[in-house]
Amino acid sequence: MQSWLQNRWTSLSLLIMALGGLMLFLYGFFPLKYHSGTLAHMDDLPNFIDGISIDGHEVYKTEENSVILMVIDGLRYDFVTDEYMPYTGQLLKNKSACIYVSVAEPPTVTMPRIKSPQRKKEKAQWRRTINFWRDIFAMMTGSVSTFADVALNFGAPAVRGDSVLRVAASRGRRSVMYGDDTWLRLFPGLWAEYDGTTSFYVTDYTEVDNNVTRHLDKVLAPDEKMKPSFDFLVLHYLGLDHIGHLEGARSPMIKPKLLEMDAVVKKIYTAMQKWDRAGTLIVCGDHGMRDAGGHGGASPAELLVPLVLARTPLFQCPHPAGPGPTVAQVDVAPSVAWLLNAPIPGESVGRLLPALLPSDLRQHLYLLHVLAAHNARQGVPTDAEYYKQFQRAQSQFAHYLATGQQSAAKIAKDFYEESLEAMSKYLSEQMVDLDMFAIGIAVVILYFIAITLFCITLYSLQPEQTRKTSTGHHRKSSAGLFVAFIIVLIICTIILVISCFITETKSQFCSFNSAWILVFALTACVLTMSYFIAKTAIENTKNLTTLNDFNIMDYLLIFGTVFHSWSFFGTSFIEEEHMTWYFLWNTLMLFILLRTVVVVIMYVGKMFIGATEVQEKPELYKKMDFNIGLLPKWVLLIALHRYLRTMNQTGDRWLFLPDTADWLNAPENSIYLQAHLVIGTILTLTICLWNIRYMNNVMHMHTAFTIAAAVCILCYRINTKALGSPFDDIQSWDPVTIVNFFWGVLIAQFVFEILTYIGTFKICSIHTGTSRANNKFIYNKPKAKREDYFYDPLVEEPWNLDEVKLSLARSVSHLMLNYIMLIVILLMRPHNVIMVPSVFITCMLTSKCLDHKLLDTRPGRNTDIVDTLSQVLVHLWIGQVFFFYQGNSNSLASVDLGSGYVGLREYCAVRVALRMGLHAYGGPAVAGATLFAHIATAPSWHQYLQTLWRTVNIFAVHRTYAVALYCIVTVFFRHHLFVWTVFSPKLLYDFVATVFTIQALTSIAQIVGLTHFTSWLAKTLTYKSRL
Repeated sequence: MQSWLQNRWTSLSLLIMALGGLMLFLYGFFPLKYHSGTLAHMDDLPNFIDGISIDGHEVYKTEENSVILMVIDGLRYDFVTDEYMPYTGQLLKNKSACIYVSVAEPPTVTMPRIKSPQRKKEKAQWRRTINFWRDIFAMMTGSVSTFADVALNFGAPAVRGDSVLRVAASRGRRSVMYGDDTWLRLFPGLWAEYDGTTSFYVTDYTEVDNNVTRHLDKVLAPDEKMKPSFDFLVLHYLGLDHIGHLEGARSPMIKPKLLEMDAVVKKIYTAMQKWDRAGTLIVCGDHGMRDAGGHGGASPAELLVPLVLARTPLFQCPHPAGPGPTVAQVDVAPSVAWLLNAPIPGESVGRLLPALLPSDLRQHLYLLHVLAAHNARQGVPTDAEYYKQFQRAQSQFAHYLATGQQSAAKIAKDFYEESLEAMSKYLSEQMVDLDMFAIGIAVVILYFIAITLFCITLYSLQPEQTRKTSTGHHRKSSAGLFVAFIIVLIICTIILVISCFITETKSQFCSFNSAWILVFALTACVLTMSYFIAKTAIENTKNLTTLNDFNIMDYLLIFGTVFHSWSFFGTSFIEEEHMTWYFLWNTLMLFILLRTVVVVIMYVGKMFIGATEVQEKPELYKKMDFNIGLLPKWVLLIALHRYLRTMNQTGDRWLFLPDTADWLNAPENSIYLQAHLVIGTILTLTICLWNIRYMNNVMHMHTAFTIAAAVCILCYRINTKALGSPFDDIQSWDPVTIVNFFWGVLIAQFVFEILTYIGTFKICSIHTGTSRANNKFIYNKPKAKREDYFYDPLVEEPWNLDEVKLSLARSVSHLMLNYIMLIVILLMRPHNVIMVPSVFITCMLTSKCLDHKLLDTRPGRNTDIVDTLSQVLVHLWIGQVFFFYQGNSNSLASVDLGSGYVGLREYCAVRVALRMGLHAYGGPAVAGATLFAHIATAPSWHQYLQTLWRTVNIFAVHRTYAVALYCIVTVFFRHHLFVWTVFSPKLLYDFVATVFTIQALTSIAQIVGLTHFTSWLAKTLTYKSRL
């Protein structure tokens, strides 16, 4: 196990295993909807009520209807007023229509929040990818989807199970759809006629709705029998939602759009009055929206939407003026199904809209019975009070059928309604079920791995000599270790098997089928490996005296990192996580400022009194000189961070407040926005050019490549009208071609750098342009140049491989840093581009401030280990701070999908996900790349590998610790009111952060592997001995 302990990539392997544990936790925690596969049929209608015969088909049958479902995306309840929709308001006043308060199920996902109207202008080719899956699913199937369905919103897979459209098709009804083409993907093959409107262009307010309205004259016109050509018509309007997302719910464009929708309502209702058939119009929203724009939470503005019901002819709303009873989105499905004389969808848990219930008492009670019996067949516990209430209602209904007593009918009606409400609530909650056994196993895995990584990290923080000594004293036979491993593995497996049988769980983890048996076996292996690695690390950790060199800043970094994860036991600290990071970062900046001021004052004081220490210790002057130069820089950095903090309002509490980005994106301030964009791009280019000094800049090719990439970015900004330019032709260029050329430049630069290392250009007799003395990229045999030197090729390596490996690692690390910065400024919104160079400047300046060699008053001490710990933690802090500066939060509403479509003509899940992820985690990515580039400047290959090993360990233990502790928090609050709107989105963010951490560490591993491969290739194929 010592080889595992000392391997520099063991922590990365354990982190990948922790990702597997997190995926198991997500599987157990995010409820999965188990589809029964039940398909409804008219033959399912009951013909006996507690032994009393009744003709179910005849009683259930309704008059011939044409139903129109008009979905106005983003319609809030307070939008249906006389001011915004006067004709609809008049229908409500005349009681020609009813209005209900419909409750949308959180999270109300459709697309991310964008608060400024001008932010749309930087990218015209993007649209929500996370669609309205949950809301449409509820309205068409009558059942509640799950939080896990949020992940399935990418691409909108077809609905499995029964739906209104299927039962309508089974009855020969003709369904027509105009609007969002997501309907076509959700319910393929069920439309007699359709015209899908793409939802890709979010900046389109008019055409997206005109493409729906243009069909109305034709589809609403009756035939020669004065009947419409459809039975069920779906109209889905997107324009209001687009305006709300880009400009907010209080935009001046909201009212004209609502007046347009009101005109559509008038057109439909007027046409319905001419039909020789009953017409039903249902106008509703799939979700609301915040005042600031966007949705995805559980606020009343997002959850409460109107549902307007209008019928012809001779309809009178039975409810008093004002809002009617509260209904659920799942109530739409059974209501539409009955109006179409079709059976209730198989998995529906909804009820009929109250105004639709017939006045005929016998039919009224029969419909209530059908709904209640339908729900009772879906697994309602027979010992529950509401089930017994259903049985009482059934008895009273039978009594009414037998005797005709009105009192029995009234009692039956009350009992049916009470039992229906309770059963619908129970089924909505029970349709989703947490796999607590899988959750428990996942938490155990995460904590085993977290403890193991902590032990490995402590082991790596020992002095190197101590580690060599401790491992040398604990050599054990391989055969003995193998036997011990097998024994512990068997014990773990037995414990897991016994746990499955004792708990009598129905978890898939204990199903022992072909797929899950592999997960079961891997779990036992991971637990066993973690035990042995942790045990070996504890046995070999003997000397942690290096931790005595910690200073107050180190303790602050460690305490803040540990405390941050524990703060999530407070719900508000999840919603407002940025406040925790802002507080910790401001505290660190204050500590560094005070320390710098104190050091300068103390030194000046000693000089003033003529202390001999000043003359005898010249290193004190060097430190004082550094602190004096640091002081104004640090003050400017504090001012910069204060400005960046105002750029984007985030979190939940103060989201509605205007921010600097809103001001910059105002049309009258476009010059300042363009200045931000240009300054940020030029500063990033300058940093990239400065980093080229670490590369093999043959013929200044790297300089040319970097400038070309920056020019591509500026051309793209000009093409998307984010940046003004006197060159009008650029705006006619294809933006996808520009971005593709950008990727080509980056790939060509990387290939060029590798070719220089393996000596391709030297073979071609191309002059490198660098002097022999300063060229670190030439392989040679310095030991072989002396004729009197003898070396054993089996023991020594005469080539300068370590030197060239370090140079290649340094070069590729800085090249990776340049790439990340350039890609991020391409993906970011114009006002956020300034943050990319700000991250780099913050990292570089903070790294100098935390250098223990400058802080330690005792010269000559080796502080590399504590330097590594403080540098890694502070870069993690910087990444998190800029994550929130950028406007991100732990809410789904803050996800910005615009970056996912930069340079794409069509949706591609992998490309969109990678772009979105890098954009969202741009701050942490730049901070991490800066750290690894700094590590690569180590003076020797051996020191680079040692520092890299400790860094990987710290990254892995931090991520696993944070995930493991948050999983405990989530389990603890699994019954909390905000479990789906606060706790669960944070889990998704943690999952993405873990994936990107693994990807980052894997990239570093690939760089190290590339150095070995390139050195071998150059030595073997290119260079020969110079003897």
